Amino acid sequence: MKIELSNRKTVEMREPLVRDMKVVSKITDDLEREIALLSNLTEMTPDEIESLTMADFNKLDKELQGFLS
Repeated sequence: MKIELSNRKTVEMREPLVRDMKVVSKITDDLEREIALLSNLTEMTPDEIESLTMADFNKLDKELQGFLS
């Protein structure tokens, strides 16, 4: 799935695999777990994820929740 960020950069997010969920399940902090998962699914670094605006982070999160529901 392609997601356009506010800076017009397009990020591609793949659907999570069970393997992805297994890896991040060991992270106890919810936000850190989500950052790690988004990083895996978009091939962005955790630092790049943390540097996003909240609006862009929420766009990625919305798509992620769509995969998980």
